[in-house]
Amino acid sequence: MCHQISIEIDLDSLTYSGQIIGEINFVIDTYDYFPGVGWSDFVAVLLKWWIDSCRALLFAPVASIYSFVFMDGPFSMSAQKITLSELELSFMEDGQMKTEIGIVSIEELKASLIKATRQFINAVDRLGWENEEVDILRHAIKSLEAY
Repeated sequence: MCHQISIEIDLDSLTYSGQIIGEINFVIDTYDYFPGVGWSDFVAVLLKWWIDSCRALLFAPVASIYSFVFMDGPFSMSAQKITLSELELSFMEDGQMKTEIGIVSIEELKASLIKATRQFINAVDRLGWENEEVDILRHAIKSLEAY
């Protein structure tokens, strides 16, 4: 059975002082937040890294493993491609498995990443913030959407 996965950014938590920081989490089955509710990190940087990992997974052979890392702290999500369309996820802390999540659809991860990134970019635009990482993110999301 596949689990649902989404990426949630609390747009009201965003702050800007050269870098854009805000609350960002992976959410499994609408209730399991990782790293945890209230986790704050460098949103544009993380989204860019996660887009790179997702794009790589789309073309990687089965059994390939990619990480979706957080900048602040020892947390990451490990994603192993188990079929052409599915990933097995684990939440990691200090390189050790913290929680085995189970199977998710690569397409659902991709769609959630696109949605969260678009919402973030729109919020930054509304706020009038300019940032090099956001400019890089604009190009990265287009490359993910193309696949």
